[in-house]
Amino acid sequence: MPATLVAPHVAPVTTFVEELSSWERTVALYASDMPTTYHCLGRQDSNLLGWISQGVARLGREETRRRASYLAGYRRVWLRELVTPQIARRHSERFPSVRRLTAAEDKSASSIMSLIRIAPTARNFPVVIDGPCPTCDGAGKLWSTWVVDAEADWTETGYRPCWLCQSEDDAA
Repeated sequence: MPATLVAPHVAPVTTFVEELSSWERTVALYASDMPTTYHCLGRQDSNLLGWISQGVARLGREETRRRASYLAGYRRVWLRELVTPQIARRHSERFPSVRRLTAAEDKSASSIMSLIRIAPTARNFPVVIDGPCPTCDGAGKLWSTWVVDAEADWTETGYRPCWLCQSEDDAA
């Protein structure tokens, strides 16, 4: 009987990874066995794809998405230097190793750069701030005055969606 070649099937894994957002890939890599000091090997690195799949398998798809939503919310607040002690505490409980999280974010970006695109359905990703929003205290709206027509000196006053915790889609 002739020997049967067993070749790894990268296509199904690639399709699975395409369905994950960058944030979900980061969380999956953080939860996987990926060495923190790993360097990518180039286009469609099968090790990287395997670790992303492994991380999702460990956490489950829903938990990966939930943690990724909180990670995206933390980064949104962090970029604006509005991190509260409560948000920082919960973030560090989820991701105790800053070095590993940085490596996972880097490798997640590498997975996108190596032509494993993100499917359009994965781009509609919920960003969630873990706790009350630092700008609106969780109300989702802010009282403000905005200029309607500068030449006519026309302004409006009222509630507007919070610029930090409400996405443009939520405001519509």
